[in-house]
Amino acid sequence: MNSFLIKNGRVIDPETKRDEVIDVLVEDGKITAIGTGMSFEGAEVIDATDKIVIPGMIDVHVHLRDMEQAYKETIESGTKAALQGGVTTLFAMPNTSPTLDSKEAIERYQKLIQDTAQVNVHIIGAITKGLKGKELADLDVYPELGIKFISDDGYDVDNENLLEQAYRKAKELGLTIITHPEMYAIAAGGVINKGKVSEHFDVFGQNNEKEWKAVERGLRLIEKTGAKGHFTHVTTKESVELVRKAKAKKLAITCDATPHHFSLTEEAVLTHGNLAKVNPPLRTEADRQAIIDGLKDGTIDLIATDHAPHSEQDKGGNLNHAAFGISCLDTAMASIITELHINQKMPLIDVIALFTLKPAQLAGLKRGRLQAGAPGEIVIMNLEEERVVKRMDFVSQGKNTPFDGIKLKGWPIKTLV
Repeated sequence: MNSFLIKNGRVIDPETKRDEVIDVLVEDGKITAIGTGMSFEGAEVIDATDKIVIPGMIDVHVHLRDMEQAYKETIESGTKAALQGGVTTLFAMPNTSPTLDSKEAIERYQKLIQDTAQVNVHIIGAITKGLKGKELADLDVYPELGIKFISDDGYDVDNENLLEQAYRKAKELGLTIITHPEMYAIAAGGVINKGKVSEHFDVFGQNNEKEWKAVERGLRLIEKTGAKGHFTHVTTKESVELVRKAKAKKLAITCDATPHHFSLTEEAVLTHGNLAKVNPPLRTEADRQAIIDGLKDGTIDLIATDHAPHSEQDKGGNLNHAAFGISCLDTAMASIITELHINQKMPLIDVIALFTLKPAQLAGLKRGRLQAGAPGEIVIMNLEEERVVKRMDFVSQGKNTPFDGIKLKGWPIKTLV
C-alpha cells in the first residue's frame, strides 16, 4: 500500500477531542504519526489546507443488494457510492435475495465482498429464516462467521414469543439485535405518514403508534432477558421519549436515526412523490425536532443511513405501489453536516462523533478515530463546499432520493481506505 502525508488540514478526532491544524502520516494502511511540519520520503503529499480531516464514516445500516437484486445495486456500485459519501466501513443488511440467514448464503456474500467491495463491509445476519418471522435462523453459526448484529430489517419479528427467544439466544451468543420497530397489525398497509399529506393523496397512512408500540415491546423484552438491543431508524417523538426513559433505567439499549428523518418531513412527498416514500415514513415537524433533540442530548446514539437503492421501475407507478426506500450513500456525510452542524448549530466534533466514533463503539471496532495506530481510513472534507444534489449523477445504481435539487454543504473531497 502507498504512504500518504496529509498536510495542513484541520484534524478532528472525536475520541481525544483533538481539533487543530496538524499533519497526518499514513503508512501501509495505518496512521503512524500526527504532528506539525512532518515530512516522509516516498509518501504522497496531500495538501489539506482549509479542509477538515476526519475519520471515515461508519454506517451500521446499508442495503447493498447484489445477487438476485443486482439490478438495484451491487456490492461494487454500493461501496463506490460509499466512498463518494465519505463512508469507509459499513454493515450490510440481510434482506438480500437469497436472504443472509445461513452459513452458505453468508459465505457466498462474503466472497462477493472480498472480490468487489471498495470499502470495509461487515454482514448483519437475519434473525429468522427468510425474514418470515416464523422460525429462528441458525444463529449458532453467526459468531464463527464474524457476525455481531442480527436483524430482520424491513420487518419486525411480530411473534413476541419468538422475539423473546431471539433476544435470549442473542445474549447467549454475544449478539446484538437491531430492531426495525413496526407493529404490523397497526395501520397495516400504510404507505406514508398518517396526516394531512396522506389525506391530500388519499392514501392509507402509518400512524406513530405503529412504531412506538414496537419500541415499547422491544424495551420490555430487553429488560426481561437482559440482552443488548439496538433500535434502528427511530422516527417518532414517542419512540424518542420511550428510549430516553429506558436509558434512565440503565437498560442495555442504543438507537439510531437517519439523515432523511431528521432533515425532511412528510411535506417532501408533496414535492418529490415516490422518491420520498420510505419505511418508516417521513414524519411531522414535531417528530423531526424530537429526533434532533435526541441526537443533541444523547438519547439517540448515532446516525445510520438506511441506504435503500431501487431501480427507476421499482420507484415508478402510483404512491401505493412504488417501493419503499431512499438511496443515501452518495449524500451521506453532506446531508448530516448540513442539517446538524450548519442548520442546527451542533458543534462539528459532536456531529462527527455520531457517524464515526459512536458506531465504532457500538460495533466494537477500533475505527472512527484519528490517532497513531488507528486504521488509515480518513475523509478530507470541504466544509465550505456547497452543491446541489443531482440524483442522476449518483454513483449508486439507486437514484431514488428526495434530496434531489436540494443544496447541501460539507462534501467529502477525498476518501482514503
